[in-house]
Amino acid sequence: MKTRSIFVAFVIVVIAVAGVLLINKKLKVNKLLAPSVTPTIQQKIESKFLGLTIPTDAERAELKDVSGGGGIGLATRTEILADLPDPPKGQLYQARLEKDDKTVLIGNLRVAKGGWMISYNSGAYPGYNKVIVTLGDTHILEGSF
Repeated sequence: MKTRSIFVAFVIVVIAVAGVLLINKKLKVNKLLAPSVTPTIQQKIESKFLGLTIPTDAERAELKDVSGGGGIGLATRTEILADLPDPPKGQLYQARLEKDDKTVLIGNLRVAKGGWMISYNSGAYPGYNKVIVTLGDTHILEGSF
């Protein structure tokens, strides 16, 4: 009788441990399958430019790297913000606006708050809706409003 009780207790413990291990394994699998949240370009720019918050009602254009690099940017109607590596010595990033195949140079981006930026008055460029950041003649970032 005593041996039978020990055997039954042993079987109950084995079943309990197996149940706990199966539940724990299932929880780990579910955690691994949970989708991760990818930050938006705006969130990346705001984290790069410390203390900067882009108003939610501001018209903006995401600037994507068209040169094969890893740069990103965001343009509003008053400024262009870019996360780009330092340019080669003697070269500068330049901002341009384009409409109907006409391009106008706004100016050179400057280092500020952890990235590259330039402020401008879009009222001086009515109808221009494409933003281009160049390095020399090479287009680096592009986006449209």
